[in-house]
Amino acid sequence: MTRLMPAPLLIPLITGRVLIGLMLLCCLTAANARDYSALFSKVNASVVVLHTFDSPDSTPIRKGDTVTSSGIGSGVIISSDGRILTAAHIVQTADAVLVELPDGSKIRANVINSEPAADLALLKLESPPENLLPATLGDSDKIKIGEEVIIISNPYGFKHTLTAGHISARYSGKELGEAFSRGEFLQTDATINRGSSGGPVFNASAEVIGIVSHLETKSGGSEGLGFMVTSNSARKLMLKGKHFWSGITSIPITPRLATAIGYPFNYGVLVQKVSLDSPSAEAGVHGGVIPAMIDDKKLLLGGDVIMSVEGVPLATNKEQGEILKRVSLLEAGDSITVKRFYMGNVSEISITMP
Repeated sequence: MTRLMPAPLLIPLITGRVLIGLMLLCCLTAANARDYSALFSKVNASVVVLHTFDSPDSTPIRKGDTVTSSGIGSGVIISSDGRILTAAHIVQTADAVLVELPDGSKIRANVINSEPAADLALLKLESPPENLLPATLGDSDKIKIGEEVIIISNPYGFKHTLTAGHISARYSGKELGEAFSRGEFLQTDATINRGSSGGPVFNASAEVIGIVSHLETKSGGSEGLGFMVTSNSARKLMLKGKHFWSGITSIPITPRLATAIGYPFNYGVLVQKVSLDSPSAEAGVHGGVIPAMIDDKKLLLGGDVIMSVEGVPLATNKEQGEILKRVSLLEAGDSITVKRFYMGNVSEISITMP
């Protein structure tokens, strides 16, 4: 016959077992926790804060002009001559970029290479100091799902913040959508917030294996899925390849958009913003000025529709790839011919490579 323990005696026993279990869990967690302090100390000096600015009166920013802060991001120094990797969406249409070094000094930087379809950009400090401590680019092909990584970045402006996590998955850019079609991406569960974009992702060997790109989230919070573009994509596109920095952001023409702006063709891209310090601005490309909502997307109307580059229409990905191939063969000072639609007229302009 099985005897049941009286309830008053059973409760303390259960409580005791729960407490013992919690104590064991805490001990296991403490034993498995990793100390990242040595890794942080080794690489932190290569991480920078990016301050982007817009001209308040829509005129080009020159030395001594007043500017308005419009954004903050992160970046990583990769060479002693002041080259910095970051995310393209931070700097693509900025009118000025100031790089804040770990010692607090701020130096202006210029965009020298950009590929928005991989969310990558390469900056160069105008006057790099001699004591820069660049990070090492690792081989992202060797990273495995489940490996630990750390991110050092500037979320919400809180400088040089470390978050840790694991590599969750690997994707081709096309799997994430056309906006990322030219890069390779890794997913991570390390915390990412506004301001983290462009920050370096380090492996246990203190090598950069990714650059923080974006967060897929429904609420706008950090509980979403974080993505980084791989270091091998950065090496291929930013260091070995040449990608013309247009200084513009744009969206593809859709039938509804074409109707809304009175555009009589079914291809091209509508310019949204233009960096006032870019080759496109110098050539007279117009950005949008009228806020609108079309197909549940916020956009700006009134800018140029870029129809073709070097005679190749901006239609399919294949044709856009051909444009990139042609542009990559050009040298600084060479010009490209762009056909545009603006205010009901079609015209051609020439943009000079920086």
